[in-house]
Amino acid sequence: MTLTKIGDTNLFLTTKGEGTPIMIFHGGLGLDHTYLTPYFDTLTDTYQVTYYDHRGNGRSDKPNDYATLNFDVLCADADAVRQHLGHDKVIVIGHSYGGFIAQQYAIKYGAHLKGLVLIDTVPAFDYQPVPNGTEEQMGAFGAAFTRPMADDADWRTVWTTLVQMYFHEYDDSVGNALDEATHYVAAAWNQGSALLGEFNTLDNLPNISVPTLVMSGAHDFITPPDSGTHRIASLIPNATAHIFDNSAHYPFIEEHEAFFTVLNDWLKQFD
Repeated sequence: MTLTKIGDTNLFLTTKGEGTPIMIFHGGLGLDHTYLTPYFDTLTDTYQVTYYDHRGNGRSDKPNDYATLNFDVLCADADAVRQHLGHDKVIVIGHSYGGFIAQQYAIKYGAHLKGLVLIDTVPAFDYQPVPNGTEEQMGAFGAAFTRPMADDADWRTVWTTLVQMYFHEYDDSVGNALDEATHYVAAAWNQGSALLGEFNTLDNLPNISVPTLVMSGAHDFITPPDSGTHRIASLIPNATAHIFDNSAHYPFIEEHEAFFTVLNDWLKQFD
């Protein structure tokens, strides 16, 4: 894992394995790629997998002004990573907020896309999430979505409580391991949240022509299947949908074996 000059910034990037190239976009914003690596590393037996922290996130360089961070910049960074790796076409996997970026990437840079995987994400925030948790968890939900995070420590405190509702069956040991690995950046969460008001790919999804796999957990309240997976799959012409019955926002953790069976079976078309 190294800080690598990509375009006009430095991104914290790591590539593992050999084979058909896959780039994975992490969620958040305000988090980093580390929550993906223990799980998606299983793909590195067959594929070349690249993870990186988005600009302004994790250990990548931080902009002087986060107002300059937008979807165009994030997508341009992704394509600069592709060029840096020397690939004409890649498979892109996006989880959660990474799925927002992945949708935009597919719309804008479709000529360089081989396949698209969207996990627990939505095409627009035109619905009202319905969380169900303890008083403390509901308080964290309210804090995350009604006020800016004061600093990185505040963001970490809010997220480590909020994320418990993102699992169907939360496991403290899993949550603690993810927390210990994560580099939290409050300014990135604040800017990422500000961008959601303008995020809407509904009109452009029918223009995505590559094979697309859309997946989510049945119990995901923040990006529920009816608002996300089913709607996206109905709009992208060459899309397949899969719902995991015993997961919420992290099916690749909660139903690891089943998730990667579905994903690997779908990926075989590119071998």
